[in-house]
Amino acid sequence: MCPMQPTTIDHLRALSPTAKVLPIGLIHACPQVASLASMARLVLVILICLTPAMASQASCTAPPAIKARLQSKPNADTYADLGKWFGDRKQFQCASQAFASALKLQPDSASLYYMWGLSLYSAGDIQAALAPLRRAAGLNPADTRTHLALGAALDRAGQTADAEWEWRAALAIDPGSATALDQLSSALLTDEDYAGTIALLEQPAHQTPRTVQQSLNLGLAYAKTLQLREAEKVLHDGLDAAPDSLPLANELAVVFMLLERPEDADRVLTAALDRHPGDFNAKVLYLRVLLSRHADNAKQFGKKLLLVAPRNWEVLYLNAQLEMRDGDLPQARAHLEQSVALKPDYFQSHTELANVLFSLKDFPGAKVQLEKAIELGDKEPAVQYQLAKVLQNLGESSQAQEKMQIYQAMRKAESDQALAVGKIELGDRALAAGDAAQAVVFYREALVDDPNEARVAFKLARALDKTNDLVNERIELERAIELNPNLAEAQNQLGYLSGKSGDLTQAESCYRAAVHGSPSYVVAWINLAATLADEAKWQDAKQAATRALELDPNNAEAHRLVEAIAAAQAHP
Repeated sequence: MCPMQPTTIDHLRALSPTAKVLPIGLIHACPQVASLASMARLVLVILICLTPAMASQASCTAPPAIKARLQSKPNADTYADLGKWFGDRKQFQCASQAFASALKLQPDSASLYYMWGLSLYSAGDIQAALAPLRRAAGLNPADTRTHLALGAALDRAGQTADAEWEWRAALAIDPGSATALDQLSSALLTDEDYAGTIALLEQPAHQTPRTVQQSLNLGLAYAKTLQLREAEKVLHDGLDAAPDSLPLANELAVVFMLLERPEDADRVLTAALDRHPGDFNAKVLYLRVLLSRHADNAKQFGKKLLLVAPRNWEVLYLNAQLEMRDGDLPQARAHLEQSVALKPDYFQSHTELANVLFSLKDFPGAKVQLEKAIELGDKEPAVQYQLAKVLQNLGESSQAQEKMQIYQAMRKAESDQALAVGKIELGDRALAAGDAAQAVVFYREALVDDPNEARVAFKLARALDKTNDLVNERIELERAIELNPNLAEAQNQLGYLSGKSGDLTQAESCYRAAVHGSPSYVVAWINLAATLADEAKWQDAKQAATRALELDPNNAEAHRLVEAIAAAQAHP
């Protein structure tokens, strides 16, 4: 049986920075740290810092020794040495000219095409770099460096799918290539292919030792699917291996906040700030943690940050929250107005400003801010309740009653979801302890409270599978797919059940839906290939099995499938 993949509800409410590492060591980049936005939702924010160094180009003057060699007997090696000399001095345009001259004398050199393409990339001429890098890969397809460089250039050129192909080609040559895994997993995250990211980084050949980037990407993929305990473990292990990593510390702190463990978040960020006392973004996240804990030193810490960054929208917003707690409404209003002016699309600032204006009896102003917050996406019941009160004070009774009804409906839904989350946690614990029957009970209760969550239905199906209740497992899988047709793991498992019952047509349909929802889902590609082979659709089966091998070149099952399909075609 194909293993069921754990998934969870996509209800994350936090944001923190990540960084995409440089793909090739010869290219210099400047690491940047993203500003931390609100913890209202978790989105994947990956900073691509691949801007090549652009040193001012001096005239392309060769050093005396190389110049003498060129004058006496110019050859490809001498021009290559000149290119390397320019490259060492970051004169990349000059280096590219030297490598181009070398290629005129040695036109079939994969190494020279690689260096020429790399120089053009480093000079910032990405489009021009593609042709020589492709030529280098064609002349020497076994050179991992070329695939990595070409992948980076394609990524910069916006050709992400082709870039992923090159990183997979590098992994086929070197399954442990840290750079290829870093870049490919980052690309999959950007594509929101979380199942593919997890599958890639959890492959035995790729698990250890993980780089910081891999730990970060895997932790984010788990967190984005609300597998928070898995995310905690991955990020915690990564931070143990790289205690100086701020991105790992920040993400782990966010996960602890989502797990309602602010003390642990405080501990992680305190240690991070001890190592990086000047990091502004970590300080902003730490202030959020202090606010959530109602820490005594939050106000003092907030004022210090405000002195350092008086025009930072988030620092203004957080200080305003502290001032609201202290009852200093005029100052809170001033800071919130400044924050809204600096970042007008952050709905929480509008909501908090409305609350302050209401307390100051500026009801027209409060109405404007609340309506703006709702327009920007504030879906909290409280904003509807507050708007109802504002409308009542403005004498708009019928509109106030309408908003109050909306509030009551939202409160009921929120209460039901809160109950469901607690039942899901109990179900997860029971399943982890091996008590699938008890997990079924908890997941069913969760679905009563929150019947429209596809991932809960899938969790229930996963537990039913372990109790061998295949009839109800199918019912829950169908429910999950009806709620979310792109839930790849559910489609894959329903395909397995369909194939087991002899319905190959439905099995094929489910597997195709699974790979559509998660194009990097190797298990689903293998299952699709096997089903197509059972249907004697040999060409399609071969293509599916080949795709599985492209995704995981060392997958033994995919190799066996390819051989079996070839044998069946040869002896029909």
